[in-house]
Amino acid sequence: MLRSARLSANFAECRRNKLVVILKQPAEEPIPEKVRRFIVDHINSVESLEILLLLSADAGREWSALEVGRTLYTRPESAAAQLQELHRAKLLLAIAGGEAPKYRFHAASPEAAIVADLEKVYKTRRVSVISFIYSKPTDPLRAFSDAFRLRKDES
Repeated sequence: MLRSARLSANFAECRRNKLVVILKQPAEEPIPEKVRRFIVDHINSVESLEILLLLSADAGREWSALEVGRTLYTRPESAAAQLQELHRAKLLLAIAGGEAPKYRFHAASPEAAIVADLEKVYKTRRVSVISFIYSKPTDPLRAFSDAFRLRKDES
């Protein structure tokens, strides 16, 4: 009985100390406005963000959708769609040749510095960035037009 009471007291003390530590942590800084604007304009999913950051981390390397899929554990078809979208946004360069297109980060793009800032923010405030991606305002016109997009029957 005495051991149980001692364990209970130790547990309560740990909880109090942990609460004090949590309360003393500085408040998380908000995501910088230019990074928020970039996410709204160019990033439509966490997968898209991960692909962009993967390619920017090794800007000289050319990546196929299959290689990106294997590295990030995602389907190559999904990776291909995200790569094409990032290419249309002029964040990636498409390299022709071979059986499948390859892509590399467009290091000379005007947004390259913002991508570097986004990478830093994502490393330190991953949950905040992911939450922002999924809560960002959607473009009503795009949502309306996507409702009428023709898709191949997957059956």
